[in-house]
Amino acid sequence: MDLPVIWAIGFGALPMLQFGIAATSLPILIHLLNRRKYREMRWAAMRFLLAAMRKNQRRVKVEQWLLLAIRTLVVFLVVSAMAKPFLESMGAIALPGQRTHRVLVLDGSLSMAYATSDKNRFEQAKALASQLVRDSRRGDVLSIVLMADPPRVVVGDASPSANQAEVLKEIDALSLPHGGTDLVASFDKVDKVLEVSTIPRKEVIFLTDLQAASWKKAAGGAEAMKSAVAKLTARRAQSVVIDLGKDGGENRAVTDLRLDSPVVTLGGPAPKVIATVRNYGPNPVSDFKARLLVDGQLGPDQSVPEIAVGADATFAFSPTFSSPGDHLIEVRIDDDPLLLDNRRRVAVPVREFLNVLLVDGQPKAEAFQAETDYLAQALNPEAKSAGSPSQIRTEIVNEAQLGTRELATFDAVVLCNIAQFTPAEVSALDAYLKQGGGVVVFDGDQVVAENYNQLLYADGKGLLPAPLGPTVGDAQARRAAFEFDARDYKHPIVSLFAGADSNVIAGLTGAKTWQYHKLNLPEDGRSQAQVALWFNSGDPAIVEMPRHRGRVIQVATSADAGWTTWPLHQSYPPIMEQVIMQAASGRLAERNVRVGQPLDQALPASAAGAAVEVTRPDEVRMPAKLKAAGDVSAFHFEETDLSGPYRAKFGPPLALESIFAANPDPAESDPLKLDRAGLVDAVPGWAFTYLTNWKDLTSNAASVGRRGELHRPLLWALLALLIVESVVAWRFGHH
Repeated sequence: MDLPVIWAIGFGALPMLQFGIAATSLPILIHLLNRRKYREMRWAAMRFLLAAMRKNQRRVKVEQWLLLAIRTLVVFLVVSAMAKPFLESMGAIALPGQRTHRVLVLDGSLSMAYATSDKNRFEQAKALASQLVRDSRRGDVLSIVLMADPPRVVVGDASPSANQAEVLKEIDALSLPHGGTDLVASFDKVDKVLEVSTIPRKEVIFLTDLQAASWKKAAGGAEAMKSAVAKLTARRAQSVVIDLGKDGGENRAVTDLRLDSPVVTLGGPAPKVIATVRNYGPNPVSDFKARLLVDGQLGPDQSVPEIAVGADATFAFSPTFSSPGDHLIEVRIDDDPLLLDNRRRVAVPVREFLNVLLVDGQPKAEAFQAETDYLAQALNPEAKSAGSPSQIRTEIVNEAQLGTRELATFDAVVLCNIAQFTPAEVSALDAYLKQGGGVVVFDGDQVVAENYNQLLYADGKGLLPAPLGPTVGDAQARRAAFEFDARDYKHPIVSLFAGADSNVIAGLTGAKTWQYHKLNLPEDGRSQAQVALWFNSGDPAIVEMPRHRGRVIQVATSADAGWTTWPLHQSYPPIMEQVIMQAASGRLAERNVRVGQPLDQALPASAAGAAVEVTRPDEVRMPAKLKAAGDVSAFHFEETDLSGPYRAKFGPPLALESIFAANPDPAESDPLKLDRAGLVDAVPGWAFTYLTNWKDLTSNAASVGRRGELHRPLLWALLALLIVESVVAWRFGHH
């Protein structure tokens, strides 16, 4: 809440005032000492002089006392000015005669790019900050903090600066990030710059649009925010919030852009690009258009009749790709006051086909007797088979060859009824997952559950989503069969059956499973595992989980017809294709991040030390290097404060180029803002002054910054009084 404005007068040189009070008595003493006692003698002519004096006596006394008062006041003003008086306040900007450490906090969230005139809000904040710097008193020191996510100390990290010229250069060089804010971390940064200051008087001035999304979001919750405010209060710093925002602004934003397919191949069906546009403005918009761009080339546009206030509109495009490699898809809408959220991008690695390694735990020469025969036929049917060409290419090896293959060349690795794994094989699979690969694990009669649980599950720290429990059912006796239950058909692996004809669904639910391993999903709530398909017994049949940058899918039964009739049903090929698609989706997900999140990519360990050149959206090129990270080499780039495409060019031995896309947080597009009362509720316990109208503040920054000083007006008054004294003395002397 705001403190009342309380004024008090202080003095920078109090002893001068004490001596000055004594000095003001000098004119009076001189006047008294100069008074003379006359001996009266009567003579004739004196009668006329006495009569004239009696007539003018009152006027003369008034003139003498007036001159005495003026001369006494002249001395008082001189000594008062030398005492350096100041008018001190709480709850307002006021710089007293003593030195002040002023911290200027500029809001660096994306919403500060909102512009209804030639200057956006961030430029307004910079202009006001520069004016406040120029009008600071000599001897004051300054710090600059950019409130962002993460926040940054621009000036004053080690110590505040008294060099106004250098501070102005830093403010002028500031550019607006395209992300949000970390409010708690920003307050902590302010506390850090105040901590290193030895100046007792401190001011913190926030220049912000008070967007609700920024000021209501406190990382760590209310307790973390309360602690941050308590630190600022303990510094005895006066806080001022200058509101640069405005209610009721127009804005439309592309809030989401996604593909309906986790993997895109040249031979597969064209993916759908689905864009969501929201109208945040106070008025509906009519005949609204969205445009598609592929690799910078303008594509088709689509329109909707109207987007209501606060409503979303969805646009679907079907781009085609003529070559494999990384491509950039963008959806753009017409300009409005906030330009930065009018486009959204997604980086799409396009494969010529998916390369899948099938590892057979029980290879046999007879047709459809090996563990991988049905699966290979489902994923990559023979050319004479009906239907469109497969987008998946398979290679089959036996389990003894697993440790000798370079897994990084495959999009997914499928392990079928492997009896046991060695630590080296588990390490190779884990490194493969770090590179965004996908691993699918099928059960079977050779599986040693203890080995799986010890090395692959590893008490929840390994790559399997769930440990193996006892087997359920008997594939030899076949006395009881279990059927599949897809429940709501919401998981991507089975979503293609949602709303399908009952005969089509029967191809899935009619499959019989005679035996499976019970998968015991953790119940502590920390697991990211999701069940895609169930048995009608209530046990999971297919479970998927992200692991590192890749994805693991665990199937409780066999890939062949040994434990289940599923490979004989028509639902088997499309479900297996979706399993592979989901497993291989990690390499698409790692290319698209939110502004402020780092770019990460894992590559083979042999590439460690390779040079990388990253081209940012502003065309600035920045060097980086691949660093050894255990069994992989890691690319890690943190300078993602701008939205747009980032292009990484990897040097030898890779000769590889990757495209990444960083998009802003949709919450930053909402123009809803706080007023003073809303800020009190959002940041409880914070004492601050609330000011508005940035244009008036900019033009009057000098008076705002100096209104606490009194010695300057005292000196001006002294000059005026000396002139008055001279005029009055001359006037009185000519009566």
